[in-house]
Amino acid sequence: MKLSKKWLALCFVFAMATLSLTGCSSNSKGSDTASKEEGIKIGVLYSTTGPFSISEKPMLNATKLAIEEINAAGGIKGKKLIPVYEDYASDPAKATEKIKKLILQDKVVATIGTNSSASRLAVIPEVERNNSVLVYNTYYEGEKPSPNVIYTNTVPSQQIAEYMPWIVKNIGKRVMFVGSDYVFPVNSIKKAKAMLIQAGGEVVGEEYVPLGHTEFSSLINKIKQAKPDVVFSAIAGDSVVPFYKQYQQYGISAKEIPICSIATHEATVKGIGAAAAAGHYSSFDYFQVIDTPESKKFIEAYNKAFNDNTTVTNLAEGAYHGVYLLAKALEKTSDYDGKTLINAFKGLEIDSPQGKIKVDESNNHTWLQSRIARIKEDGTFEIVYSSKDLVKPEL
Repeated sequence: MKLSKKWLALCFVFAMATLSLTGCSSNSKGSDTASKEEGIKIGVLYSTTGPFSISEKPMLNATKLAIEEINAAGGIKGKKLIPVYEDYASDPAKATEKIKKLILQDKVVATIGTNSSASRLAVIPEVERNNSVLVYNTYYEGEKPSPNVIYTNTVPSQQIAEYMPWIVKNIGKRVMFVGSDYVFPVNSIKKAKAMLIQAGGEVVGEEYVPLGHTEFSSLINKIKQAKPDVVFSAIAGDSVVPFYKQYQQYGISAKEIPICSIATHEATVKGIGAAAAAGHYSSFDYFQVIDTPESKKFIEAYNKAFNDNTTVTNLAEGAYHGVYLLAKALEKTSDYDGKTLINAFKGLEIDSPQGKIKVDESNNHTWLQSRIARIKEDGTFEIVYSSKDLVKPEL
């Protein structure tokens, strides 16, 4: 009888354990099903620290704003977007780890984010390997495009092709090129030099500094020695701020040798200060001063939502309309397989803060305006040139 009681007790314990495990499994499965029913998971991968945080913080904010607006309007076919946020601290290796987690563990249907070309190129193998989707919202050099990436910002045909002839015509022919030493500046400058020569200009120098560089006295001395009419700058990230400050500090004025940048936006101008930034130029598809109802509404909503000393930039606007393009693509299909979702983007048109934009049907890039603006004495931009029509993204 003792033996029988022991066996009965063991059987009872085993039965309870089995029931418990079955219950856990059932709850977990039910939770996953509920999650799918309640919303659509998307990854958001931006940096709040590191050398690109000055650009990525506004992008993160704009992404949050767009998601909140879309959900408040009813979501996607009644389902809310469920963002899963990850911070990769401007580190490409960490970005790879984070996007792998987002895809495999969090089961996101797409990821909004990354910023530098180094971070984008680092995550693409994981995106492609797992048939996922990346919505990339930063201007870039237009090389090595991925079939799994939607590009919502400019390439050189949209940012530089009309910039170089304008520089030659309005400022001068002798151009010195400077940039941060990584993929985007190096490859963009290579294309810009060819465009300059085609426009009748002359290259008088080319210099690069390490990413995150903060001491520019040596570079500025080289600029003085070269005596260019203009400095074409692809110095990027947080380095933009000390470059402009020291440019003025070491005795070069914007009136004497203006900087024409492809990486200096409203957030960096805010860091530089109006005194050192005024008189220099930038080329982007979007500036805050664009006079459209959509832009005014976007800026007002952004400033109301975020009191964190950030400001709207072309990158933030690219992230904002990137989310809206993703939402429209998700509405077109109920199959969120990577290839199917990418196909849903093709030919999409939306009214964004900068105006009507569309996704090219063949290369996953967005048709955008080309604009050039001068920084005024109060630190705001004044648009001095706009393309007549949307410019095709040529790779």
